[in-house]
Amino acid sequence: MNTLTTTLCTTLLLGTAALTSTNTEAAQFVAADNSPGTQICMAVASNKPIKLSMTMRELRVNKKVATDKLSCNNMSMENFAGTYGFNRTAKLLNLKAETNTSIQDLAKLDQQTIMVVAGSK
Repeated sequence: MNTLTTTLCTTLLLGTAALTSTNTEAAQFVAADNSPGTQICMAVASNKPIKLSMTMRELRVNKKVATDKLSCNNMSMENFAGTYGFNRTAKLLNLKAETNTSIQDLAKLDQQTIMVVAGSK
């Protein structure tokens, strides 16, 4: 019985890891240019709060300016983060990205999608 439980747990963990890695590799974000707005949008797209914080500090942009005045791919920062599920960086910017509802096509998860990211100028 103990071997069966161990085998089942291992199988579930491996299956969960496979689904998680497939989900994160579903889209690749590429910068359209090297403007400061695009750099911040790319930092948001990384979904890494430390990277976003460092980028904003290097460009001398505060959270209020980033959330109120900057748009990524012609969307507000809140919509951009919510659409693509960047919850960690949205939390750093005090955005409510979790409230947006989206439908994902599970059949398309295996395809590599390249998204071009452009910030407002």
